[in-house]
Amino acid sequence: MRPQLLFLILIMLPLMSQAQQVVKYDWLTSGEKSGSMEVTYLDDKHTVTTFEFNDRGRGPKQRDEIWLNDQGFISKQTISGHAYMGAKIDEQFIHNGQTAQWQNTLEKGSKTLKNNAFYTAADGTLYFFEILVKAIAASKDKKIQLLPSGTASFEKITSTEVSLGEQKKTVHLLAIKGFGFSPTYGWFDDDHNLFGFSFGWMGMTPQGWGENLVKLKELQETAEDNYFRRQAKEFGEDLDGVTLIKNINVFTATDTGLIKNTQVAIENGKIIAIGNKAKVKATRTIDGKGNTLMPGLWDMHSHISLQGGYLDIAAGITSARDLANDHDQLMEATKLFNKNAAIGPTVYRAGFIDQQSPYAAPTGKLANSLEEALEYIDWYGERGYQQIKIYSSINPEWVPALAKRVHKNNMKLSGHIPSFMTTEQAVKDGFDEIQHINMLFLNFLADKDSDTRTPVRFTLVGDKAGELDLDSKEVNDFIALLKKEDVIVDPTVTIFENMFLNKAGEIAPSYEMIAEHMPADVRRSFLAGDLDINPDNEAAYKRSFQALLNMIKKLHDADVRLVPGTDALEGFTLHRELELYAQAGISNEEVLKIATVNSARIAGQENVGTIAPGQTADFILLEGNPLENISDIRNVALVFKGEKLYKPNELYRAIGIKPFSAFH
Repeated sequence: MRPQLLFLILIMLPLMSQAQQVVKYDWLTSGEKSGSMEVTYLDDKHTVTTFEFNDRGRGPKQRDEIWLNDQGFISKQTISGHAYMGAKIDEQFIHNGQTAQWQNTLEKGSKTLKNNAFYTAADGTLYFFEILVKAIAASKDKKIQLLPSGTASFEKITSTEVSLGEQKKTVHLLAIKGFGFSPTYGWFDDDHNLFGFSFGWMGMTPQGWGENLVKLKELQETAEDNYFRRQAKEFGEDLDGVTLIKNINVFTATDTGLIKNTQVAIENGKIIAIGNKAKVKATRTIDGKGNTLMPGLWDMHSHISLQGGYLDIAAGITSARDLANDHDQLMEATKLFNKNAAIGPTVYRAGFIDQQSPYAAPTGKLANSLEEALEYIDWYGERGYQQIKIYSSINPEWVPALAKRVHKNNMKLSGHIPSFMTTEQAVKDGFDEIQHINMLFLNFLADKDSDTRTPVRFTLVGDKAGELDLDSKEVNDFIALLKKEDVIVDPTVTIFENMFLNKAGEIAPSYEMIAEHMPADVRRSFLAGDLDINPDNEAAYKRSFQALLNMIKKLHDADVRLVPGTDALEGFTLHRELELYAQAGISNEEVLKIATVNSARIAGQENVGTIAPGQTADFILLEGNPLENISDIRNVALVFKGEKLYKPNELYRAIGIKPFSAFH
């Protein structure tokens, strides 16, 4: 090497290292590092961000390169990698002159711009929020236009000091508005540099600063509580005195068909009379306009949040069963819902236990031994939980002892079937309920080497379920065992509709009926695929999904009890779940009973789930007749929850959703 060239390189090295500053973040799951994000600043307008984490064998892996213009807006962006469930990411954006163009696996678009607009990538990393917040802060009116559509702004909520050894800094909680149904909360320093995020049991901080996440989470949850408290004050109406709902057709969930042209009276949160001959002096009268009154719906597979509770009520879900959550967070949400200080359903709780492993669940209790798992069962029992849900990493040899301790505590045992265990053996060892319809198929498709702690529990069923003979003796014997042991099945079949049928770039079939009602960014999320559906596997996955529906019908015909759950977008997913049960061949009337009285009785509740004198006034008014058209379940006009009345149209408009009912 020539001396002059060597001298030049030595001079440039310090400058290069200054230009290529790297900021590293830890991704944390339940306080433990499970991933990372690194932002490399090539210069003040050019960055490369890499982001990945592992969540039970799933997780994204992204490379996001961004160029900014002089105003701090994105002028060019390229993103590659794969999404949480493995779907390919390939996205490009460029803004030259007045034309902005973008293309990704979901969509292709362009727009002529007179002014700057901030591009929101379909598959960007969290670093996006740093440059977004800086652009908003620098704008004249503290609000900027988004691409493909919408606007964004932020509000400073609170501040706190964080530390790492002797290092200290002040960070600020910002509520970023313009995405989803409620603000996106993030933590930023005085210069609007990203510090971190808290997402329940997951979160992100600069490398080494993770111990601060607990405090940040608590402060953020307080801010979220306050946001939803304000909504409850604005939208819930008190039902004082006697309320009479007249000119209605009633589905009681116990009688056959509808009681036509009748009325229902309620007082103090209870049904006091049904029928036109009832003599009541009404404080308030509501004209039902010939529509259908029926019990409130139940979501039997929920993971409760304050936003989720809001969406539940708007969708007519007045009762929900939580199947895995942070205890303190769940108790706080339940308290707020019960006091009507936040909008949400009545909550029934299942405790959650998994075994420590690289694939362990990110919430609940994680046991290192059978003895510890048994102690956790007692812990949940002492706190009034009704059920225990176990997960995929549990040692199969533990199950009989777990079931015995659960039943001793007068609770039910449910969950995923532990990896390397057959579903049949789990039933024989004491399972009372099985979560997810794929777990039934794994009984026949998994072998001794199938590690169903990983996404194999999805892909194996997608590949092979359509080949299983559902009329075979082994399948019929298995269903007979479920019936004999009175094992309940919680199919959550809608999530498999999206996994097995949704190709990237097409609206997810589960959300086709609601997509045009949603805010632009939510609609766009429905274009994302979970699994890589391609010409090689498309036909097999379609056959497999039909097999899931056929299994649901066989279970129902065999009198195996079903409960409807979502494990996905609240409210709307339950509506689709019920439509799919009807598509499977179950009558609309039976589907509605599954979602009302049957779920209530399985949850041990006798005072809700039907329309009858003395029952709690948890019911909904629907435009149309779901006995004739199951999709009328979406047209919720009014929701009665005890002594509160909610108007879904108002709830939806407040969060940017176009209403489904013309009642108000």
